[in-house]
Amino acid sequence: MTKISLFNVAYDSGADVLYISTTKAPASSGTEDNLGILWRHGADGKLIGATIMDFHEMWSQRTQLLATEIARQFEIAPYQAQNVVDQALDIR
Repeated sequence: MTKISLFNVAYDSGADVLYISTTKAPASSGTEDNLGILWRHGADGKLIGATIMDFHEMWSQRTQLLATEIARQFEIAPYQAQNVVDQALDIR
C-alpha cells in the first residue's frame, strides 16, 4: 500500500495539468484510462504516478470521482486520495 506522505503533487497552471507521483524516477510506460487519466508505471511495472490533463476544467466539479480513481489505482483510502485532490485544487 502506498502511503499518502509519498505523493508529490505538482500543477502546471499554463497547461492545466496535474502531476501526482510517488517517485522522481521517470516512467517507462503509461496507460490512459477511459476518464482521460494517464497512469504512469516504472520499469518494474508498478504504478508511480498519474498525469491529469485539463485538471481544473474537467475535475474541479468532479473531485469525488477523481479521488475514487486515485484511491483505487494507488490502493489508498478514499479520504487520503481526497486529500491529494484537495491539495491539488489549492495549487494555482
